[in-house]
Amino acid sequence: MPMTDRRRHPRAVVRGLRTWILLDDGYRARCRIVDVSRRGVLIEASQLLLPGATIQLVFARTQGPNVTKVFRRWAQVVRSSPSAVAVNFVHGPQRRAVAGLRR
Repeated sequence: MPMTDRRRHPRAVVRGLRTWILLDDGYRARCRIVDVSRRGVLIEASQLLLPGATIQLVFARTQGPNVTKVFRRWAQVVRSSPSAVAVNFVHGPQRRAVAGLRR
Protein backbone atom coordinates (compact mmCIF):
# COMPACT_ATOMS: atom_id res chain seq x y z
CA MET A 1 0.00 0.00 0.00
CA PRO A 2 1.69 3.25 -1.08
CA MET A 3 1.90 6.18 1.30
CA THR A 4 0.21 9.37 0.18
CA ASP A 5 1.85 12.75 0.60
CA ARG A 6 -0.67 14.96 2.40
CA ARG A 7 1.34 18.16 2.38
CA ARG A 8 -0.19 21.30 0.93
CA HIS A 9 3.09 22.92 -0.08
CA PRO A 10 5.86 21.54 -2.29
CA ARG A 11 9.02 20.16 -0.71
CA ALA A 12 12.00 22.50 -0.52
CA VAL A 13 15.47 21.20 -1.28
CA VAL A 14 18.19 22.83 0.80
CA ARG A 15 21.76 22.88 -0.51
CA GLY A 16 24.84 24.49 0.98
CA LEU A 17 23.38 24.76 4.49
CA ARG A 18 25.15 23.07 7.39
CA THR A 19 23.03 22.43 10.47
CA TRP A 20 23.64 21.69 14.16
CA ILE A 21 21.37 20.95 17.13
CA LEU A 22 22.20 22.73 20.40
CA LEU A 23 20.77 21.55 23.72
CA ASP A 24 20.75 23.35 27.10
CA ASP A 25 23.32 21.00 28.63
CA GLY A 26 25.92 22.07 26.07
CA TYR A 27 25.44 19.06 23.80
CA ARG A 28 25.71 19.82 20.09
CA ALA A 29 25.35 17.48 17.16
CA ARG A 30 25.64 17.84 13.42
CA CYS A 31 22.45 17.00 11.55
CA ARG A 32 21.10 17.06 8.00
CA ILE A 33 17.96 18.78 6.73
CA VAL A 34 15.58 16.34 5.04
CA ASP A 35 12.59 18.60 4.42
CA VAL A 36 11.56 22.20 5.14
CA SER A 37 8.08 23.63 5.51
CA ARG A 38 6.78 27.07 6.47
CA ARG A 39 6.44 26.15 10.14
CA GLY A 40 9.23 23.68 10.74
CA VAL A 41 11.84 21.29 9.50
CA LEU A 42 12.51 17.55 9.39
CA ILE A 43 16.11 16.77 10.26
CA GLU A 44 18.11 13.56 10.22
CA ALA A 45 19.95 13.28 13.53
CA SER A 46 21.50 10.57 15.67
CA GLN A 47 20.26 12.17 18.91
CA LEU A 48 16.87 10.88 20.13
CA LEU A 49 14.86 13.84 21.44
CA LEU A 50 11.56 13.69 23.31
CA PRO A 51 8.50 15.45 21.86
CA GLY A 52 7.95 18.80 23.57
CA ALA A 53 11.66 19.49 24.08
CA THR A 54 12.85 22.96 23.06
CA ILE A 55 16.09 22.99 21.09
CA GLN A 56 18.12 25.50 19.16
CA LEU A 57 19.06 24.91 15.53
CA VAL A 58 22.13 26.61 14.07
CA PHE A 59 22.25 27.03 10.30
CA ALA A 60 25.41 28.02 8.45
CA ARG A 61 25.12 29.03 4.79
CA THR A 62 28.24 27.93 2.93
CA GLN A 63 29.80 28.55 -0.44
CA GLY A 64 32.49 25.93 -0.85
CA PRO A 65 34.69 25.98 2.28
CA ASN A 66 33.58 29.53 3.23
CA VAL A 67 30.76 30.30 5.66
CA THR A 68 28.76 33.26 4.36
CA LYS A 69 25.99 33.55 6.98
CA VAL A 70 25.09 31.99 10.35
CA PHE A 71 21.64 32.15 11.93
CA ARG A 72 19.85 30.41 14.81
CA ARG A 73 16.25 29.38 15.30
CA TRP A 74 14.45 27.99 18.35
CA ALA A 75 12.35 24.91 17.71
CA GLN A 76 10.12 22.47 19.58
CA VAL A 77 10.25 18.75 18.88
CA VAL A 78 6.97 17.46 17.46
CA ARG A 79 7.90 13.91 16.43
CA SER A 80 10.99 11.84 17.04
CA SER A 81 12.32 8.55 15.72
CA PRO A 82 15.75 6.91 16.05
CA SER A 83 16.88 8.48 12.77
CA ALA A 84 14.93 11.75 12.38
CA VAL A 85 13.32 14.60 14.33
CA ALA A 86 10.44 16.82 13.20
CA VAL A 87 10.38 20.28 14.79
CA ASN A 88 8.23 23.41 14.63
CA PHE A 89 9.86 26.81 14.84
CA VAL A 90 8.94 28.71 18.02
CA HIS A 91 9.90 31.94 19.78
CA GLY A 92 12.92 31.46 22.01
CA PRO A 93 12.96 31.87 25.75
CA GLN A 94 12.65 35.46 26.90
CA ARG A 95 15.95 37.14 27.73
CA ARG A 96 16.35 38.63 31.15
CA ALA A 97 16.16 42.41 31.29
CA VAL A 98 19.64 43.85 31.53
CA ALA A 99 20.21 47.26 33.11
CA GLY A 100 20.92 49.93 30.53
CA LEU A 101 19.32 48.14 27.59
CA ARG A 102 16.16 49.31 25.89
CA ARG A 103 13.18 47.01 25.87
